Amino acid sequence: MKATVDLLAIAAHRDDVELTCGGTLAKAARAGHAVGILDLTQGEMGTRGSAERRAEEAARAAGILGVRTRLNAELPDAHLVNDHPTRVTLVGLLRRLRPRVVILPYPVGRHPDHRVASEAGRDACFLAGLAKYHPEAGAEPHRPSKILYALAYREDPVRPTFVVDISDTF
Repeated sequence: MKATVDLLAIAAHRDDVELTCGGTLAKAARAGHAVGILDLTQGEMGTRGSAERRAEEAARAAGILGVRTRLNAELPDAHLVNDHPTRVTLVGLLRRLRPRVVILPYPVGRHPDHRVASEAGRDACFLAGLAKYHPEAGAEPHRPSKILYALAYREDPVRPTFVVDISDTF
């Protein structure tokens, strides 16, 4: 899979992206855009399944959606924190993938990892563009031009500002 992408969805767990913006990613891929997913954890704390099974399902889902690159930051599931080491890890991955647009989880929700993934992702998108911020994190500075937030319709307390019609991707 090629490393650079036009559109990158970042989420805490394998399957979060599929549930919140998978149709948008599929639509973008079918329109010729390079699409990527960055899962922050392996989902090892999930009640159902295992990290290995989630990895298999994530790989199949990426193929179905037309995802060019799917990476895992291997951060600890159920223990995500927006700290310096996490931001350095994300900065390195953002500089490597060089997305034009990033989709993050909506910053309010019941799962702590989802909230932290949103906050850490937003911070890393800014920091990745600073030339003097951890050049050892990898690659040349790069800042995405746009950040979007995906809503989980059952738990997020706001109305979306726009909706992507994915009827043709079902």
